[in-house]
Amino acid sequence: MFNKAEQWGVRPEGSNPCLYIRKNKGRKCERFLSDQEFRRIGEVLDRHGKTFPLHCAAISLLILTGCRKSEITCLQWSEVRGRRLLLTDSKTGPRTVWLAEAAATILHAMPRREKQRYVFWNPATQRPITDIGNLWSKLRDEAGLPGVRIHDLRHSFASHAAAHSETLPMIGKLLGHADVRTTTRYAHLDDGHVIQAAQRIGDLIEQNMSGSYSLSRNTRYDSGPLLHD
Repeated sequence: MFNKAEQWGVRPEGSNPCLYIRKNKGRKCERFLSDQEFRRIGEVLDRHGKTFPLHCAAISLLILTGCRKSEITCLQWSEVRGRRLLLTDSKTGPRTVWLAEAAATILHAMPRREKQRYVFWNPATQRPITDIGNLWSKLRDEAGLPGVRIHDLRHSFASHAAAHSETLPMIGKLLGHADVRTTTRYAHLDDGHVIQAAQRIGDLIEQNMSGSYSLSRNTRYDSGPLLHD
């Protein structure tokens, strides 16, 4: 506000009292669904699939592709090409989305209406569905996932890819990132995956060292002289 006032000439230049105040770097809220949480949301989607077929199909595709919400809700039939989506207008421009078999099956089961270009077309409103937020709130609460946002599904897609040893360039390609540095914000590993990785590496090192020094888990360490840094 003070900066804008200076631009408008309402206040003298350089008079902003907040000029040298640093913003508090708040911790970013990161939420990634675990395998068990994905299982719970899948069960809830199955229960509501017949009542809200379009919305549940769109949410399922978000989970299976890591796409942004608008890339799915505004998807057109002309962009569906077998096991690929050739998106003409995404946040980063035209891009290709490669589909797993489950995602392709969902799309191929969607009804095609003559002269209707949108995949998720709501005949009641005569427009594509755009508001899936209300149903998502209901689904996540039933699955015991309070506070999980739709965009967290995209984060979770990248997190699971990283957990299964996909490289950052590959994850970035799947998500449609032009810069691999953007991908690092998404491809996080939860504690369980990091602990498993530490265990695998530790076991490997222990096996390599076993010939000269025993690192057995049953080794008892008696009190000895203390070493100070």
